[in-house]
Formats: sequence, C-alpha cells, structure tokens
Amino acid sequence: MLQITKLACTLSALAVLASCGGGTSTPPPPRPDFSVSASPVSASAVLGNVTSPVTISVAPERGFNNSVNVTLQGLPQGVDSTPSSFSLNPGASQSVTFSVSASAAVGMFPVTVLATSGSLSHSAFLTLNTEPIVTVRTSQSGSILYLESSAGADAGREVQLAQFDGDNPAWNPTQAGDIYNHGSPLLAQTVTSDSIYVKAQGYHFSPEPWGGGPDQPVLGDTYSEMTLTAVRDHAFTFKLHMKVTHFGTDLHTNTVHDFPAVYCNLEYGRFVTYTGTAPWTADELSFSAMTQLGLPSTRPYTPEHWGALVKDDNDFGLTVFEPASAFYPGGFVAPGDPGPTGFGTNYFAPMAVYTFGPNSVLEGDAYLVAGDYKHARQVIYDLHNHIAVADIMAPLAVVEEPLANSLISGKVDVSGWALDDTAVSNVDVYVDGALAGNATYGGSRPDVGNDFPHASAAIGYGFLLDTSQYGNGAHTIEVRVLDSSGHLAILQHVPVTIQN
Repeated sequence: MLQITKLACTLSALAVLASCGGGTSTPPPPRPDFSVSASPVSASAVLGNVTSPVTISVAPERGFNNSVNVTLQGLPQGVDSTPSSFSLNPGASQSVTFSVSASAAVGMFPVTVLATSGSLSHSAFLTLNTEPIVTVRTSQSGSILYLESSAGADAGREVQLAQFDGDNPAWNPTQAGDIYNHGSPLLAQTVTSDSIYVKAQGYHFSPEPWGGGPDQPVLGDTYSEMTLTAVRDHAFTFKLHMKVTHFGTDLHTNTVHDFPAVYCNLEYGRFVTYTGTAPWTADELSFSAMTQLGLPSTRPYTPEHWGALVKDDNDFGLTVFEPASAFYPGGFVAPGDPGPTGFGTNYFAPMAVYTFGPNSVLEGDAYLVAGDYKHARQVIYDLHNHIAVADIMAPLAVVEEPLANSLISGKVDVSGWALDDTAVSNVDVYVDGALAGNATYGGSRPDVGNDFPHASAAIGYGFLLDTSQYGNGAHTIEVRVLDSSGHLAILQHVPVTIQN
C-alpha cells in the first residue's frame, strides 16, 4: 500500500509540473554546421612524381557561413601536399596535389582531411598510393603478348584476341593459334624501349570444319593487332591497344568476343573484382574461384570494369581493366599441370559484344597491372578519373520468339530484349534480308535484371509479323538493334517455316 501511495504522489507531482510548464521544453534548433569531402577518394604517383589533383570541398548545412580551416594528416615521409593547409568558405573547393619524392616510402597510406571551424570539426579520408620505380620487361612469342616482372614474383601472362559468330560456332579466328598448337602467323612486329606492337592473322581454333586437321591449320579472315605500352605514371602498368579487322565480305552475327582473353597460370586461382552497387567508392571487394571448364557458370556484375587473377597464397597476380566493356566478365579454370608451361590455367575475359560485318573494325583499350591487386585498384581509380572512354560495343540483345526451326502461321510476335551501355535507338525486323518493320521498344522486362542487374526494366521489344505476306516454306527472321552511338547488332538468325 505504501508503494502505491508513493507512486500516486509521484504522478501527482509530475502532473502539477506539467500543468505549470515545467515538464516539457522546446529543444534548441540545430546549430549551423558543415561537411567536408574529397574527390576522388584516392591519389597515386610513382616515386619522383606528382599525383593528379584531389578536390577538397566544404558544404554548408543549416545556414553555416563561417570559414573552415583544412589540414592534411597522415602523409608518409617524403610526401608533401600542395597546399599543405588552407581555408575554405562554405560551398568552396580546393585542388590538392601530392609530391612524392624519389626517397618516399612505398605503399598505400590513409590520409585524413581534417576540417575545423571554431568548436566544429569534421573529417574526410582518402588513400595515397606511392608506387616504386621498377624495370618491367615485355617480350613476345609468336602472336601472343606476355607481361613479366623483373622481380620474378609473377610468371608470364598470356593476353590475346579471338573472334566468334553467333550463328556459326566454327568461326573462331584466334590470335594465339589453333588447338593443335600451331601458332598464328605473325605479320608484323615493332619493339621500342617502352612498347611492343604485333599483328597476326589468326588460325581458326578448330580447323576441321574448314577442311583442315591436326597437321593443316586454317587461316581466318581477321587481323589482330596489339600495342602494349608502358604507362609511365604508374608502376607495373601497361596500356593495351587492341584492333580487330574483319577483311571478309561475310557476316558474323552478334556475340561476345575475347577482347581480350586473359590466361594465367593455374596457381593464380582467386578472382578478385568489385560486384557491389557503390562503384568508385573503395567499397568491399568480392573473391571467388573460376568454374570448371565445361560446367555452367554465371557472369558477375562488375561495375568498376576490372578483374584480377591472383595467387591463392598471396595478393599478387594480373589485373585487367577494360573501361569500355560490358559489366559481366566470364571465365573458367582448365585442369592440368601448373606452372608457366603447364596446360592448367585460369581464364577470364570482359564481356565485349560486337557484330563483325564486311570490313568492320573493333578497336579499343585495356590496361594491365601486374602485382598486388590492391595497388592495381588504386591505379584503376586514377585511370578512371582521367581517361576518356568511347562507346565501342554493340548492344546486347536476344530474340526469344519465335523459336528457331518453329512452324509459324498467321500473325506472329517477334520479341525479345535489348540493352546497351548508351541507349537503344532502333529495333528492326527483317525477313529473308528485307525489312518487315520497326519493332516497338521499351516493354517491361524486369526479369532480365536477374542476370543483368544494371539493366532497366524497359528493355523489351516486340513486332507483330504478318506471315501471310510471305509464301509458305522456309524463311529466315533477322533482328537488328542500333544504339545511339551508331553501333549495329545483327542478332542470331531465326530459321522458321511458314505454313498458312
């Protein structure tokens, strides 16, 4: 009874205080404040050089209008910033560069951007990557390019080009040569102090469909050219310029090509890449192993456009950055003996989509970085911020209806989906090489996002084909997809039989 009485008294006292205004109070309004940011979030330079600029910005919040003092903390010995400290008004920015002396420490260092104004203090963070001066040897073997570090930490890496046909799997000119180890003819080569150029006419990987065999390689109708040049601003880094010229007069329908294919020794079995949804923010990476050759596999979403094959017991290997490729590399592991001469290998290739018509040319760049994948990512971030990227790929698209070799009549829906790294501008349907009409593009296809997370839902197309306009018998349906950059994808042909 005593406890109840005490509780009642307490509640009565609180009620009295509330009625007198003592139980509640209006909190003071939030005080003016600011935030500070750094862009990009990393900077790199070889010893004896200066980094690209990093922009430090101050943004006001809730009417903040005071000056902000900025200092940089955590710089390693031998590195100076220009300027080393400065003041910013709200809404202003300052470019900062880092001078890396020839005797500076090598590594990746966290740098704190400390911003203060009176009692207010906020920080932003970036990574400073100082790179060694190294001697890297490039060499050639036939029509294949190899990259090998003089330190001996990395064995040779094969990087090559190969072409495919959406209709004819036998068409496969391969820069390295055929399945019987016949090296493709090397037509030209030029070696300078910091670059190597090769031109080859690839053999078909399997010669039998073309009348060849184990002792008779068969030439394809493409030239593969590569120029590998040292990137002087970054250690262990090379720019690979690639050019494929189809000098034939025939058509090879839209599909994915090796542009380039990357082969590493079997012991380089960890595939490292970024598969998240916040690219270019130094977000957490993904690690996986390649699927056994011949087994079904999926293509990961890689919005930073790079992947690395590294050793199982350390972080060293080969990283490849192809800024113009699609986001979904493929790969496999092939069993066999390890080592530089063993058959065992890990392979991956960016998703390069293209249609090779008469006299068509596919040309673009990739970047190769040997060594630690963490260093490579910092290099790639710097490249991403400073290189211009052209659209070189054709749209990725499929025909889902009608099915190949089906019997059709009346009015038939020709449908599927198409996506592009810029935009799809037109979808046309042809029958036996003649235009039948323009498809409607933009239908809802959210299911495609299960395999291609970056795709919008409005990528479906459809066209109602009136088969009565054609005679009974065998016909071929062809869908052509054009993007806003003028790249044309001619999709795999669909043979049908009309019976009305």
